[in-house]
Amino acid sequence: MPFAGTSGRAGVRTQAVRVLAALAALVIGACEPTANNYGPVLPPPPPDNPQLTKASFIFYVNTQTHQIQIAAPNGTVAASPQQAGGPGSPSYSLIAGDGITLTASNYFASTVGQFSPGKIRVRFDLSITNKLSSVQLITPTLPPAPPGVTGVLLFPFATHVTVTSGGVSVGGAGDSVIVELPNTGQVAPSTDWDGAPYNFFNDADCAATGANDCYRYEAFTAPIAAGATTTSRTIGFDLDPTVANFSAKIIVAADLQNSGPAPTGTISGSVTSPQRGALSGVTVTANVGGFTGTTSGTGAYTIPNVTTGSKTVSLSGLPTGCTDPGSQVIIVNPSATTTLNFTVTCTAPSGTVNGTISRTGTASPSLDGTVVTATPAAAGTSPASMTLTGGALTYSIPAVQIGTGTGAGNGSVALSNLPAGCTTAAGTYTGLTLGGTQTVNFTVNCVPPPAFYQYNAVWGTIAGGSVTLTLSFDPSTLNDPAINGTGADDFNTLQASFTYSPTRLTFSSCANGAGSTFAGITASSPTAGTVNFLNFKTGAGSTTAQVVAVCTFTVGAGSATTTTTNTTLQVISSFNGDNLIPNTQKHEGTLTIP
Repeated sequence: MPFAGTSGRAGVRTQAVRVLAALAALVIGACEPTANNYGPVLPPPPPDNPQLTKASFIFYVNTQTHQIQIAAPNGTVAASPQQAGGPGSPSYSLIAGDGITLTASNYFASTVGQFSPGKIRVRFDLSITNKLSSVQLITPTLPPAPPGVTGVLLFPFATHVTVTSGGVSVGGAGDSVIVELPNTGQVAPSTDWDGAPYNFFNDADCAATGANDCYRYEAFTAPIAAGATTTSRTIGFDLDPTVANFSAKIIVAADLQNSGPAPTGTISGSVTSPQRGALSGVTVTANVGGFTGTTSGTGAYTIPNVTTGSKTVSLSGLPTGCTDPGSQVIIVNPSATTTLNFTVTCTAPSGTVNGTISRTGTASPSLDGTVVTATPAAAGTSPASMTLTGGALTYSIPAVQIGTGTGAGNGSVALSNLPAGCTTAAGTYTGLTLGGTQTVNFTVNCVPPPAFYQYNAVWGTIAGGSVTLTLSFDPSTLNDPAINGTGADDFNTLQASFTYSPTRLTFSSCANGAGSTFAGITASSPTAGTVNFLNFKTGAGSTTAQVVAVCTFTVGAGSATTTTTNTTLQVISSFNGDNLIPNTQKHEGTLTIP
C-alpha cells in the first residue's frame, strides 16, 4: 500500500485536481495502464488519483527476478507548431507513451540496512528517449519546476506493494511442495531521487504529516532534442525485506517546443576477426531506435541518420563458430560520425583433406611410416600431417587451415619418408571451405631397391614434445663374394655422424635399439645440429638388419619447419675387417614439424 506523502490520493486540493484533470485530458487519452503480466494474479492496489494514473508510467518491479517492466500511458501528443503555440512556443506538460520511451537498466539491490535501517534499497538507471519529430522537450510550466531547477521532471506520485496471503500447494509430479510466502510490507522513494520532496500541487507544507502532494523528483537535462536519448540517471526505492513485487507510478513532465528536424549523426566502423579477417553480412543495430547497417565484404558498415544521444550497438547474424563480443554504448553527436569497431573471436576456419594411395611398379613394400602433409597456401597458416600405419593406403587430415586473403582454401599435399625405391609427385587442392572436404589421391611407383647395403634414417612421430630418429643398417640386400666368401655378408661395427636443423630440435641422447645385437652405443653432440655415434657387437658380425642407434630429440616451440638428416659414414666393417661403405646406399630421414 502507498506511503503517506507518496500516494497522491489523499490531501489533493480541489483546485489542483481540476487543473491536473484538465491537463491530463488535454494530453492523454483516458486509457488505463497495462496490467502486470507476470507473477500470480493478485488484487489490484487501491485507486489513486484517476487523472494522475492516466498520465503515469507504471513500473512493475520484481525483486526476485530483478525484472522491471514499464507500462506507458496511452495518449496523443500534438507536435505541430500550430498545436504547440507556433514556432518556438511551448505547450503541454505531461508526456505520454507516444512521445517518449523510458528505458531501465543496471538493476541493483542492497543488503538489509545498508542504506536505511531494516530496509532494502532497490535502484536502477533510467534514460528518456524523445520519440517526437521536430519537437524538443523542455522544462515544464505545469506543474511548475522547483525554484532554480530546469529540465524534464520525473516524480513518483504513488507506490504500491501487491499484497498476497501466501499458501502451500503441490506441484511437479505430485511430490513437490510449493510454499508461497506472503508479499507484504512498505515501499517509498529513496534519496536516489536527487530532488527533495517538493509541493507540485498546492500543498502548503511538505513537512506536514499525513497525505500531501509533495514528491521527490529527478531532473533530466533539457532540452531533449527530437529523437535524442538522455544519459542515464539513477532512481531508487526503500522497501521492507518482505516485499517481492511492487509498482511505482511515475509522472514525466515537460513542455513541447518546435525545434525543426531532429538532429542526426552517423555510426560507422568494421567487424573483423583475428582468425577469419573481415566478417561480411553481419547486422549492426543501434538502439534506442533500431537503426541498422550490414557489413560489406571488407567488414565495414555505416549507419546514417541515427538520432543523437546514447545508443547501445550490438551485432547479429555472426558466422557459425564466432562468439558475440557483446554490445557497446556510444554517444551519437549531431552531424558527426562516431567510429565503433568490433573484434570477434572465431574458431580458425578449417576443413579436411583426404585421399587414397595406390602403388605401381614391380615392388609393393609397406607404406607404414609414410608421412602425408597438407600445406595451406594462405599466409599465416601452418601445415598439418598424419602418418600411415597398419598397412593403410588411405589418409585423412582434419583441421587443415583455410586462412584468409590470397590463397585461402588452396594448398598442396606431399608424401615423405617413403620406402626405398618408391617415388611420387606432390598433389594440390583448391576451394577448401569451412567444414568441407577436398580429396587428393596419390600413385606411388615402387621398384626393387638396387643391389646395395642399406643404411636408413627414419623419424618417428612427434609426441609429448619429443621425437626419435632410428638409424639402422641392413647387409642382407647385397652378397659381395669379397665379403665373407660365399656366406652372407656381415658387419659388426658402424661409426658415423649426422647433421640436422637445430631450429626446433635439441639433441637429448642415443640408445641401443630394442632387440638389436648391437649394444655398445656411444654418442655425443659436439655442436648443435651434429651427432656422432659408434656401435658394435661382440663376436661374429650380423648378417641381418640391425638398429644401431635410437636418438631422442626435444621439439621446441616455433614456426613450422622441415629438417632432413645428412649422414657421413665413417666405419662400416665386417668381422674380417672388410670395408662395406663403398657398397652402401643411404636413405636420409625428413621430419616435418608443424
